[in-house]
Amino acid sequence: LAGGTLGGMVTTVEGLVTQIRESLARVHGFTFGDSLDESKKNKWREFGSRLTKLLSLEQPWTLILDDELASSFISPVTDDIKDDHQLAYEEYERSWEQNEEL
Repeated sequence: LAGGTLGGMVTTVEGLVTQIRESLARVHGFTFGDSLDESKKNKWREFGSRLTKLLSLEQPWTLILDDELASSFISPVTDDIKDDHQLAYEEYERSWEQNEEL
């Protein structure tokens, strides 16, 4: 997704994945019309299925939030972020292209 496409929200990781799935269905709803060839329809269905599987935790997965403005926050499950071993936090310098886009 491009930055800012879902707008601001306060949610859980599950809520974020659900919002992404619903947003894609809403934005590309007419894409699945009769004119779309079957192989592309199947790819979209498969992608939607993969998003659903993420929510059911059928296999391990990693969510990467690349937040160029540093305005996102994910709360750790522990009192201290250092004690939550499933959450990694990494700061970086924006690239020239990212700065130009902002």
